[in-house]
Amino acid sequence: MADDRTKVTELATALGMTGHSTLRDAIEARPGFLEISSDDWEDLKRIRAGKLTAVAETAFANGAYFASHTDGLDGRIPRRIEWSGGRRIPGDRPVPADLLVDRVYMISCKYLSKILHNTAPAHVFLDGLVAAPESRGINWFQEVAAGAHDALYARTVEVLGLVDMAPTPDELTSEHRKKLKAAFRERATPGLPAELDRQYKRLIDEVSKTSAEMWRDTLGGRADQERILWRLLRIYSATYFILGIDERRTMRLRVMTPWEWRQSYQFVSLTVRAAGRGQPRIDWDATYRDLAAGQRRHVRGHVEIRWSHRPFCEPPEAKVYLDTVHAQVPGYRRLDHTDEPPPYDQQSLIDCP
Repeated sequence: MADDRTKVTELATALGMTGHSTLRDAIEARPGFLEISSDDWEDLKRIRAGKLTAVAETAFANGAYFASHTDGLDGRIPRRIEWSGGRRIPGDRPVPADLLVDRVYMISCKYLSKILHNTAPAHVFLDGLVAAPESRGINWFQEVAAGAHDALYARTVEVLGLVDMAPTPDELTSEHRKKLKAAFRERATPGLPAELDRQYKRLIDEVSKTSAEMWRDTLGGRADQERILWRLLRIYSATYFILGIDERRTMRLRVMTPWEWRQSYQFVSLTVRAAGRGQPRIDWDATYRDLAAGQRRHVRGHVEIRWSHRPFCEPPEAKVYLDTVHAQVPGYRRLDHTDEPPPYDQQSLIDCP
């Protein structure tokens, strides 16, 4: 289920393509070719009147820009707009489309988000982001740092004063997890107690180091590294568009296909290194040659491995982040080439919940 921010940014982007001059007018008109429920329309009215007004208006402007651009709708009103509604798109490697326009134009809405993937650690470090659903259930902390994980769990149980618990985290039952969640929920300060710093730092170091080593083995040779970079950057066999904002300005981008990517860039290398601080982390850095400029350049990001809920309650997840500005990523082509300041109050967008 999409939260308010996701719903308003994605649907306001869609409404910007409907030909209405304002977001308010578009919501009141309820164009039938945007396939959403009556409840969604009511939610839009409510959200637009609240604290997300600024980001909603910016999303509407992005949609209007796409509707007018020659690479987009070129001034044409769409016949059909389908919204994913925050649901997971099926398929082995689906294009990350939040909106599908006329069953041709796929649009990813990215508003103040640098996350490329949110998946199982094994899917990144062992599968190279190739579809392999059997890897998703692996408890990565137990898989790569069992000793440190066990030690942290034992000390956690001791510090929280829990009794009748499983001897190891690998043997936790649903009842044990409920007790852990309740104990963490009752704490005034969220997260792990300070008494666990030493054990947690050991886990961070071991998970970061081992994950980086396993990922290096997965990277293989140059051809494999290039394909993994494309998967990291979500460069797929179909072109699509990114509409959104980053910390500095609006983002209006077209994402290339791999075939097109090779016409503009030459892959050089993809390197990874352990960089755990605060939580297990692995940095990645890809070097490529910009053929038009004749220069070597870099695109960078990192992977954070964290518990998906409270410690020990669910298998950890891997969040893949993009550290390079979207507009400077090889394969992301800007639709707008102006250097004008962003048409929004930056702080209002960052501060809104």
